[in-house]
Amino acid sequence: MKLNVVRLIKKGGRIAYNDGRPGHQGVEATVLEVDGRGMTVQFDDRADTNYIVFSDARWMDYISVVE
Repeated sequence: MKLNVVRLIKKGGRIAYNDGRPGHQGVEATVLEVDGRGMTVQFDDRADTNYIVFSDARWMDYISVVE
């Protein structure tokens, strides 16, 4: 888990996901909710929401905060 990223994640903020695969580069999302365990996000290119657990490296290794 990238603690510096987790500290910056706020409700209403923006994140980007980039794992290098086609269609997964620079995808941005709005943070809808944040709790002690994770966050609920709405990706710009998806209709459904995702709950991302902060300790899930499969997600968090590729997430950055958009400023």
